[in-house]
Amino acid sequence: MKTFPIAHALRFLAILVLAVLTAHSTGQGQTASQGAIKIIKDVGSLSPTTQPFVHPGIYYNAADLEFMRKKLATKADPWFSAWEHNKPSDIEEKSTPHPVENYDSSTKEGGSLYWNGDAVTAHKLALQWALTGNQADADKAIEILNTWSSTLKTIIGHPKMPGEMVACGIGALNFANAAELLCYGGPNGKKSGWTETDIKRFKEMLRIIDKPMEPFFPGYNGNWDGIMMNGMICAGVFLDDHAMFDHALRHYIEGEKPHGGLVNYIYASGQCQESGRDQSHVQWGLGSFISVCEVAWKQGIDIYGAYDNRLLKGLEYTANYNLGNDVPFQYVEGFHHTISADKRGMFASIWEAPYQHYVVRRGLEMPFTKQVVFGNKVAKGKNGETGPYRPEGTFVVGINWGTFTMFKGEEDPQAAKKH
Repeated sequence: MKTFPIAHALRFLAILVLAVLTAHSTGQGQTASQGAIKIIKDVGSLSPTTQPFVHPGIYYNAADLEFMRKKLATKADPWFSAWEHNKPSDIEEKSTPHPVENYDSSTKEGGSLYWNGDAVTAHKLALQWALTGNQADADKAIEILNTWSSTLKTIIGHPKMPGEMVACGIGALNFANAAELLCYGGPNGKKSGWTETDIKRFKEMLRIIDKPMEPFFPGYNGNWDGIMMNGMICAGVFLDDHAMFDHALRHYIEGEKPHGGLVNYIYASGQCQESGRDQSHVQWGLGSFISVCEVAWKQGIDIYGAYDNRLLKGLEYTANYNLGNDVPFQYVEGFHHTISADKRGMFASIWEAPYQHYVVRRGLEMPFTKQVVFGNKVAKGKNGETGPYRPEGTFVVGINWGTFTMFKGEEDPQAAKKH
């Protein structure tokens, strides 16, 4: 009988372990707690989720956070310079939350002036604490969450134009990410100091915020449903609520006419429902869909590839047009006759996450998205000024600071010099 040399066996084992650890540390593989990824191709692949939720597991899992910590410690770019560009400012670290008892999206006095800002600030501070362990950042994030949860009682509805629905999505996704980090994201198992009593009250507030989103609003422009799905799926993870998580997941895959969900928002050609409206709102929709997919991925579910990579097609179509190229456009009865040039060439901070998934993680081609991410003369900002796309900034309705939080490709030693 032929024997297999021990040295060869040990060498093979070492290679295997290294491959597993590399996949884990880069976030490109699954974590041990996730196991195998469940692939959802279409509505026929859907089934209720039953597996315990992974924590942390909304936009960032444990491997992501450790990856970011290492890049900060070694000052590796593009990550280090990206976070230096986006980390909490002195104003944010000293900010005073402005909660309201009855949230009314139609008035500044009703909370709309501060709701988004407070939620994003709490999210950013909680991430900074998860990376550095700086207690002052945790304390301020907790103060924001506690002040809102101890004050908010109702969400005022508006029957004709229910802006509170999309506002709840924005609030839920950022508040939930902040809470997830404070509860599960501490470096080396560090606790944030958020009390069980306060956490319980915050969870009750999240359910208040979720309620207006439950019916969705497919009759309006589809970015609204995207934002609501995003807020709902984020809240579902933090609350360990499978019904809430599944409701968002099913709406993304199954959708509802005329504009709700993946296939009603992105057509087979890649054209989007709002491509004829303006290029700003269509990126809000795409960015929200990306965020929903990333949360599902963190929970071991792949909906990125649903309907023959429909989301990828929408992203490439939109990137192609905004880079100045011609794209086909099909008139949809009752809606836009031509593609819109409004905000054309202005890129929202949504492109790193899909590039990370489809290209770095999955090995697929996204030539136009790649041109955006690595572009040096793309338009950014309200004034359309041109410059390097990186680093991504705050994207209120989805994944934020993507160059730092999402990208896991090759290092870029020149990044610090660019910014």
